[in-house]
Amino acid sequence: MSDPLELIKQAEKKAQPTTGFFKFMSNDADKFEEAADLYVQAANSYRVSKQVGSAGECFMKAAECQLKAGNDNEAGNTFVEAFKMLKSFEPSKAAESLDKAISIFTAKTGQFRRAANYQFDLGELYETSLNDFPKAIAAYEAAGEWYGQDSATSLSNKSYLKCADLKALDNQFFEAVQIYNKVVENSLGNRLSAWSLKEYYLKIGLCHLAATDAVAAKKTLQDAQRNTDDPNCREYQLLSTLIDCYNEQDAEKLSAAVFDFDRFSKLDNWKTTILLKIKDSLISQEDDDLL
Repeated sequence: MSDPLELIKQAEKKAQPTTGFFKFMSNDADKFEEAADLYVQAANSYRVSKQVGSAGECFMKAAECQLKAGNDNEAGNTFVEAFKMLKSFEPSKAAESLDKAISIFTAKTGQFRRAANYQFDLGELYETSLNDFPKAIAAYEAAGEWYGQDSATSLSNKSYLKCADLKALDNQFFEAVQIYNKVVENSLGNRLSAWSLKEYYLKIGLCHLAATDAVAAKKTLQDAQRNTDDPNCREYQLLSTLIDCYNEQDAEKLSAAVFDFDRFSKLDNWKTTILLKIKDSLISQEDDDLL
């Protein structure tokens, strides 16, 4: 395997644009393509020696050269390779690289289905590695839209659910409900996703209660019972009890109902967090009443 530093030195020399008199006699596109090939060789050399950060940097430089050579699709693929190398080493640069790939696949080559896959990956990177929830939300929402345009309903729902979950955790309850409703609309009449409807309706009802709108939560429960096969499922019983607790401003009864539900159906982190928000709002109202 060639010395990557020597390959980079050669690539940097090739990547210099021609100036002066000789500019009219040279083909810079060929030079940039040769530079890109050298950067890719250096990247693969680093990859073999498990220096993933250096490999990612070289892939990014290769992609920039491919863009200058007019090879847009190839550049997009190389930016993806850079993302793969950098996502566990330097996630901010990995996000930058994948974002450039997505821009190429959408604006220049029209590969929206492929771009949707990478938007979802980008959302996960922003959510789990960079803790940048606004950018994660935007990425998941774009993925959901693009999957929907390609009639990939299951993948669209998966993306929208990630988007809505993060919106709710960020106290954007109304916006989260709008996204959950899209998922419900996509799932009605679909036998493969019908079993998940009770989960979606429960999330919508919890968001309404967290937003202190028990009336909307009650309407959600009625819609849920009308549109699903099991109107008396445990999820709907829980939501009904929570609505009563909210109307009665009874935080203790709410805690008991949640504890009872959790014994049979373990609550995930999202539900636990939203339920705590609901309980806190009840306690706050009780304190206000005492003033």
